[in-house]
Amino acid sequence: MDLFRRFSCILFLSTLYIQGRDCGTVQTSASITTTNGSSVDLTCDYTLDQGDSVYGGFIVWQAKKSGTSEYENIATFSPPGEGSNSFTTTESAMNLKDRAELLNVTSTGSNTYRAVMRVLEVQCLDEKEYRCSVTFRTSNLGPQTETAVTSLIVQAPAERPYDIPVAEPSNIEENMKINLSCTANVGKPPGKIKWWRYRDQVNAPLLMEESSEIPVVQPGVCVYNVTFSIQPVVTSDDDQSVWRCSVDNELLTGSLDQNKPNQETARINVFYKVRAPQITKTPNTLNSQYSVGSSVNLTCEAKGNPSPSTHIDKNINKYVWMFKANPGDNATELSSNNGVLSLNNLQETDTGTYTCTAFNGFNGKTFNSSQYQELQIVKTTTTSAPTTTPFVSTAGPTGNPGTESQGEETTDGLSGGAIAGIVIGVIAILVLIVVAALCLICRNRQSKGDSIDEPPEKPIRNNQDLSFVNRPDIVNNDKSSPFYSQEKKHNTDLHYSDLTFDDKPRSRKPIQIYDLNGLNNSPYSSEVMMPSV
Repeated sequence: MDLFRRFSCILFLSTLYIQGRDCGTVQTSASITTTNGSSVDLTCDYTLDQGDSVYGGFIVWQAKKSGTSEYENIATFSPPGEGSNSFTTTESAMNLKDRAELLNVTSTGSNTYRAVMRVLEVQCLDEKEYRCSVTFRTSNLGPQTETAVTSLIVQAPAERPYDIPVAEPSNIEENMKINLSCTANVGKPPGKIKWWRYRDQVNAPLLMEESSEIPVVQPGVCVYNVTFSIQPVVTSDDDQSVWRCSVDNELLTGSLDQNKPNQETARINVFYKVRAPQITKTPNTLNSQYSVGSSVNLTCEAKGNPSPSTHIDKNINKYVWMFKANPGDNATELSSNNGVLSLNNLQETDTGTYTCTAFNGFNGKTFNSSQYQELQIVKTTTTSAPTTTPFVSTAGPTGNPGTESQGEETTDGLSGGAIAGIVIGVIAILVLIVVAALCLICRNRQSKGDSIDEPPEKPIRNNQDLSFVNRPDIVNNDKSSPFYSQEKKHNTDLHYSDLTFDDKPRSRKPIQIYDLNGLNNSPYSSEVMMPSV
């Protein structure tokens, strides 16, 4: 039949060539690209020349057989008003029948018609060559067949990795190489697998590596599985990190690469030995001096996994506080609460060195690291104390001391010189205030004495009524006196006068008593001081 049609068309074309006319034409798209699972129309347009017609059932969509150059019929169409459309019983037709439909032939212009086979849900096996074949009938020639070929290309997006990746080995230590493996369908066209690292407290991920394998594309195949493994060396910073495996190809757009189909590990636990502890004091005083009777808390914190403060195996993972009053003394272990040492009612005998040692262990190994803090307990807080120098020692897996590092402890606040200057200035100000207060008191007393009203001065010789009389000396006129005879010769009578005192207030100035003759050299003259009024 095909041979007959070919012969008829050749004969018909030869006739047309002789008569100067052509037969009808058929057109399709050269290729159609679609996505797996989507819908696509296979469209065939044919045009009739003047006097041409098409038989019902001679508009055919065909599919090329896999591995051959032959085509088999899928569906037949009839011109408008000349019959119905139907699928054939070939293998290709059976693969499409339940998910495709045949649209009625329609006119799209002058003598031009369109036959459409619509595939509602494209599958990768639909990727092949399709051919539209139309057999024309002329008024003076037999049937003539024209064809046009289109290639259907089916693409597929990359898919989420199949399994959740697990880091190996399970007991991961710092500076150890681990293995992370991820398998995924990278889609068509094939994409890449990418590994990302998310560290704790870091929002932006870091792209670690991406696959370089590009699978060979085959017709009708949309699944291309790729396995991509990485072997990163992890550190303590990778503890509790998450590693993500994502898949990407050109069909996946509109989102960041790390957010495309992915799977990620659980948080990775990375064991690492305990680091040098940090000691904080509460309250924190200048030069670590504390007064007698005061209290202080010393808090020791050290990083490590497992943490020294963990509840797992407290015989290994722990904090230990030791005390030495003097360098040559034996250390005394102190009771503490998970690294917090509480010292209350401090005494001068508590002055010394307090050492915190942090311990941890894993995979049969133990580690420790120490740091010390010196405290000075004084009766007064003004006495300066020497600056303490923290000491850090790190022990290796056997527990023996390792390297040591020293550094100067810094104290928040003013320097010792600045504080001493402030204290001296305050003392000087207090001295000036005391001196000023004493001067003010003295001045107030002087002002109070000067404020007493001075009585007016009384005139000299203000008592003119004094009377004098000579009287014998009672003692020397005594005849029994051994001096009687001698005194009798010299007439030692005494000169007496009566004195009357004025009890009115007077000046505190001294006065002189005068005799009746107004002489001031009388043996009876005297100075009398009046009491203060």
